[in-house]
Amino acid sequence: MELFGDGLQLVGFLAVTVAVLASLVAVAIGITVFLYMADRRIEIDKRERGHLDSNIPAEAQA
Repeated sequence: MELFGDGLQLVGFLAVTVAVLASLVAVAIGITVFLYMADRRIEIDKRERGHLDSNIPAEAQA
């Protein structure tokens, strides 16, 4: 019975280890996607701001 208990403990340890590693990978992917989308948003804002500036007459820009 002791052998069964040790095997069960090993399986539990592996399950917890896999769950922790999976959550760390999920967090890393989430942060990467967030940073990518935030950078993309900044680029879109810059592009829109330049587009809006081009609609303003030269006299009003000075």
